[in-house]
Amino acid sequence: MSKEPKLQMMRGGISNELREPEYAATACMYDDITGLVSYYLFEDRLQTAIYYESHKDIRLRRNKIAVLAINVDNLNFFDSPETVIRELAARMKIYLPANYTVARGIRYTFWVMMPNLQSIEEVEMELARFRTLFRTPLKSNERILTSIGVSLYEGEDAKAKELVEKAIIALQRAQSQGENNMLFYSQN
Repeated sequence: MSKEPKLQMMRGGISNELREPEYAATACMYDDITGLVSYYLFEDRLQTAIYYESHKDIRLRRNKIAVLAINVDNLNFFDSPETVIRELAARMKIYLPANYTVARGIRYTFWVMMPNLQSIEEVEMELARFRTLFRTPLKSNERILTSIGVSLYEGEDAKAKELVEKAIIALQRAQSQGENNMLFYSQN
């Protein structure tokens, strides 16, 4: 008789990961609010893209990879920040090419990887798309203020963490210059 209460207590203590194995496999890869990939999966995909570009046949031209760190600066001023995040995530899913990886960030709101870019002109054209995407008012007619930091892989030896760090530095510089700024990383 004393064994049954112990068994019930053990059942109550089993985590969701043990009850539902599929939950454990996907919980760390996707964001619950937006359905976007997690930052960790983003970083893994970025490292894979860098590896692919850096190990191409020497006769092939290496493509550029742009990494964007995006922060919604006025997110705390909205009544429902989660609704704003969901709406922006939905916009990006609809308007951005399928080969881009859009992720929900940890400290910053979103991360985007844009692979297979042929030239700086193409990078600038894609960044203009982001400016339009974020300058368009929300459904509630409220304006979004964003800061965006951009780092670029141009064929040199690099790691995903380095590109992310450079994007963060560019984002912080953009934030220090005021609202709605987008800056490329530079060592100066």
